[in-house]
Amino acid sequence: MHKILLVDDARHFLDLEASFLQRAECRILTASTGLEAVRVARADRPDLIVLDIEMPEMNGIQACRILKGDAATQAIPIVILTSMQMEDEARRAGADHFLRKPIDEPRFLAEVRKFLPIVERSDPRVPASLALATWRGGEPGEAHLVNLSRTGFYATSPAPPPVGSRLEVSFTLPGGNPGKLISAEVLVVRVGADGAGFAARFFRISSGARLFVDEFVEKGIPSVRPAPVP
Repeated sequence: MHKILLVDDARHFLDLEASFLQRAECRILTASTGLEAVRVARADRPDLIVLDIEMPEMNGIQACRILKGDAATQAIPIVILTSMQMEDEARRAGADHFLRKPIDEPRFLAEVRKFLPIVERSDPRVPASLALATWRGGEPGEAHLVNLSRTGFYATSPAPPPVGSRLEVSFTLPGGNPGKLISAEVLVVRVGADGAGFAARFFRISSGARLFVDEFVEKGIPSVRPAPVP
C-alpha cells in the first residue's frame, strides 16, 4: 500500500487533503512542521510528500532542500503546495512539482496520480432529493441534497461554500414517522462546474447516523440479478 505524507501547519488543510484521499487505497501520514516532516520521512519513507511552504520551525522550502539532499529520502517525489508565487524557489530546492492553493479534489488527485497509481474504492451514490440545512461558522444556509453515498453527498445551492469549508449539516432520511434525522460535520471537497452545487465528505458523524446512511444507500443500490441459464 502506498504511503503519502501530508504536511501543513493548518489542521483544516490536513483534514481536507486527507478527505481527498478517503477512498484511495493508501496509508496517510501527517506532519505539521517542516522539521516534523523530515523526521517522519526519514522514519517511514513515504512514496510521496505533499508539502506546504508556510510553516513554523522550518518552512517547506527548507524541508524540501534537506530531504532532497539526504540519500535516504532524495528519491521521494515532493509536491510543494503554496498560495504564493514561489515556483522557481521550489524548483531550486528540488521539488518535483507544485500546486497553487486553493485546491480541490480533482486537481489534488490528478497531481497525486502523476507520481502514484492510486486506486479509489467505488463509492455508489443513490438519488436523494432532500432538504439540507447547513451552518458555516454559525451562519445558517439552505441547500438541496441531490444524491448520497456512505462517505458524503452532492447538493445544489444558490451560493455553494468554497472548497475546504467545514459545515454542520442536517437532513432527514425517509423511513418511519417522522423519519431519521441525520446531523453531521462535513468538508466541502468540490464545487460543481456550473457553480450551483457542491460535493462534501462526512468528517464527523455519529455511529447511529452512519448506520442510517449506510442502510439508506444499501437499499437504494439496484441489485444485479444473474442472467437466466439457457
